Amino acid sequence: MNMCIRITVAITAILIVSIISAQAGEPTWLFTVPKAESLEEGYYHVGFVYADFGIAENLELGIHGLKYSLPGSSLAFGASPFIGSVYVVSSLDIGSAKLHVGAKANPYIFFAGFETGISDKVKFIAELANGVGAGVRIFPAENWTLDIFAGFATAKAYKYQYGRIEIEDFYPMPPILFAYSGRL
Repeated sequence: MNMCIRITVAITAILIVSIISAQAGEPTWLFTVPKAESLEEGYYHVGFVYADFGIAENLELGIHGLKYSLPGSSLAFGASPFIGSVYVVSSLDIGSAKLHVGAKANPYIFFAGFETGISDKVKFIAELANGVGAGVRIFPAENWTLDIFAGFATAKAYKYQYGRIEIEDFYPMPPILFAYSGRL
């Protein structure tokens, strides 16, 4: 095993073992799917791959693009390089879980995400967007989140070719993401 993989595994193990505090604020995105909530004014998420800021009431701007949440509803509109276009998303409570469903303007028009708590410090997340993915969001310390997931996705849709997509067009994605949530 090369050194980079060993270091990544060691850091991940340390963070998982160090789960010590209650759940803090968390990103307003699952792994690649947006939620209908946006950051409150003056709040932020920074990390890998996070740099999002609440710039006004119900308005978020950052690396994930621009998102506006309609006040008093579970609906948001946005434009994002992660989605690849403009989108609309709704977040629905379904018992002890949440379902995030949306539509976007480019191929693979529909997307969805599902999240449910496994414990106070761990959530299970599954997504369907330009492929499928699943993993966990861990809350290792106050204001911190760690996302560990795997899946298969395709970038072929972004070429606006509406032909048949073969299994060979999908590639594995085993990212580890982290974020710190705070207030300016």
